[in-house]
Amino acid sequence: MPGQEQAQPLRGGCGAGLWVRPLGVAASIGVTLYFAGAVISHLRVKDFDLAPAAVLTLVAAAALVLRVAA
Repeated sequence: MPGQEQAQPLRGGCGAGLWVRPLGVAASIGVTLYFAGAVISHLRVKDFDLAPAAVLTLVAAAALVLRVAA
């Protein structure tokens, strides 16, 4: 698949975040900000079908909270 070569290091980084706590927290922060940006982008173009982005933002934020609390 085109572009899959670029995704390989990302998979390794996300997997490493399971064992390396600071890397996992950084990944959780990044994913939370990414999906929060998606919600903001939906709102800016007045596209109110933002449920998937909002749900994923909440899931990412919950993962971040659990990762920091553990």
